[in-house]
Amino acid sequence: MGTLYVLEQDVYISKDGGVLKVSRRAGREKLLERPLAHVSDIVILGDAVITPAAIYACTDHGASIHYLSRTGTYKAHIAPIENKNVPLRIKQYEAYLNPDWKHQLAKRFVEGKLHNAMVFAKRGGADISEMQALSSPIARCNETESLRGLEGNAAKLYFSLIKDRFPESFALESRTRRPPRDPANSLLSLAYTFLAKECQSAIRIAGLDPYIGFLHEVKYGRPALALDLMEEFRSILADSVTLSLFNRNMITIEMFEDTKGYPSLTDEGFKQFLRAWEERLNQTVNHPYLKQKLDYRQILVAQARILGKHLMAELDEYLPFTVR
Repeated sequence: MGTLYVLEQDVYISKDGGVLKVSRRAGREKLLERPLAHVSDIVILGDAVITPAAIYACTDHGASIHYLSRTGTYKAHIAPIENKNVPLRIKQYEAYLNPDWKHQLAKRFVEGKLHNAMVFAKRGGADISEMQALSSPIARCNETESLRGLEGNAAKLYFSLIKDRFPESFALESRTRRPPRDPANSLLSLAYTFLAKECQSAIRIAGLDPYIGFLHEVKYGRPALALDLMEEFRSILADSVTLSLFNRNMITIEMFEDTKGYPSLTDEGFKQFLRAWEERLNQTVNHPYLKQKLDYRQILVAQARILGKHLMAELDEYLPFTVR
């Protein structure tokens, strides 16, 4: 199972038996065919049209359809009917409404993020002693707003430690967003968008509500639990892919354009990003608790299910995914 990315504009996605077809609208020139059984998600960047028959077939097979703008902003999705595990979602709401339980879960996500960020920074030769010093205050913290402040401090420190790993042409002075002010921030934001999409899909597969989180505040339309889960994976997936693309010269400064007041990838740049993103997600690693090799998409689902087992009292605590 994999993700079908559609970057071409003015194309038509249809179903022919058990096969998805991407064709030019005019003349129906066939560009791609993919067995539906091999597709877990369709990501449409731009204005491709998908037929109702293809939509129904995708949702019947459990595949979601995601709509992003040409610059990578997440706009909407079509997903299969929600998982029917109502008792699990009730427990999720109970945890959200219980201040102590909610705080403990928020702390686990921050601890996972801090650990993986320190490992990633150390791999690049950084002195992580200041980040390590935040571990004890986070462990002792008993108030969620203070925890968010500590997490913010850790994030600022982390970016100060990795900014020297960006090539000179992609210098990262500070993290900026909405809009990103430079190509480095633009690519980081794009990677985080794709990571959030993957986390949201994993959470739905596990039967949880992606909008009820514990670390991130619940707001209208915000997938708070997906944002919680992605904290563990920001450095080891999104940041890792971004730095690899720059340092391996797979994305160059010429692959950015500034037509909307902020830098965004050209079509060729997008293709390079998607190749690297899929390559990283398909990489298999040992899961420290499950004791088996999984690719990163499977690990995201596994983490959502570990959270579910904790909520259902099958595990004493939620165990974040950590790397060595």
